[in-house]
Amino acid sequence: MQIDMHFYGTYALARAAGIDPETARIIAHASQFVDDAIYDEAVVLPGERAILPTMTSHRPLDYGNAIPGDQWKVWVPFHFLPGNEPESGTFIQRMICRKDSGPARRMLKNALDEKNRDLWPHLIGITAHVYADTFSHFGFIGLSHPWNKVNSESIRASTTHSSSILQYIQAKFDDFKTRFEGNFAEIIPVGHGAVATYPDRPYLKWKFEYETGDHDPGDTDRDNVVHFLDACKGLYDFFYDFAQLNPDIQDFIGPRAWDEISVDVESILKKEGPKDERIRTWKEAIASGLFCHATPTDCEIEYERELWQPGKLESESGEGGNIRDTHTCRFFRAAWRHRNYVLHELLPEIGLIV
Repeated sequence: MQIDMHFYGTYALARAAGIDPETARIIAHASQFVDDAIYDEAVVLPGERAILPTMTSHRPLDYGNAIPGDQWKVWVPFHFLPGNEPESGTFIQRMICRKDSGPARRMLKNALDEKNRDLWPHLIGITAHVYADTFSHFGFIGLSHPWNKVNSESIRASTTHSSSILQYIQAKFDDFKTRFEGNFAEIIPVGHGAVATYPDRPYLKWKFEYETGDHDPGDTDRDNVVHFLDACKGLYDFFYDFAQLNPDIQDFIGPRAWDEISVDVESILKKEGPKDERIRTWKEAIASGLFCHATPTDCEIEYERELWQPGKLESESGEGGNIRDTHTCRFFRAAWRHRNYVLHELLPEIGLIV
């Protein structure tokens, strides 16, 4: 998924689930920042102190994508959570990301556990990102493996889309292949690089063929609207449960029922267009009061990519402030805890890591 869902859609669903504007903004920012926290170099602070960022993503052409250790630490826990389906399957089959899988639901339950209260709501946002990605990244693995290889000539968007959007998508795909020097995804077949951003466009109906392996037809013939709508319902339920645990962060108006907003959410997901147009559609819906009683925060909601970057730590903490309590530090601590949970508790419990 892209920023239209990870930030704006996430914010809208959190507000609809009864979460106040400021908490919803933190959740949404943490969700999107998972894609933007790409640095892992220590940041030395005044007084010789330092913060060690927790990297949660790589850029597509980053050499780190080829490093197995980084694949385990970044792609597996933050973007391609293993589905463990079937439990009797081979290791590779069980490592495939699956939408709303058993491990994904266990991850949600863990995030809501009282033991993690000290890192709410940042951990809630990170978990929301990983969960949402299971609805677009399913069928692929967060490791470099031939399973992820795709016959590029087989990738086809449905002709039910407008000719202008089909041309736009093809141009984007051609540009993606050019930037990857033609066969980068073949050299390092991690995740869904071979199909570019086709899984991330909410409105898209499309199909493709893998090069090898025994794949489920449901993995290769996709209607993204259906899967994204399922993701939105799952996120709404997750945020509703979070709000019920925390009276202090509940919106005074209360939640909107899912049945009240589901048709409108589906309509937004069906919006054909570039990312900025899809973002505008979410923002207009939020400001209109569709998801909540619109406040000034709702009407002005905007993602600021640089806001939580490590270099902003001192300005974020303010004069005399505690850097440890900044959103940046809280995000990195929450990301570290999430990664440790997935790699050292969840996956070992189901037999995917020793």
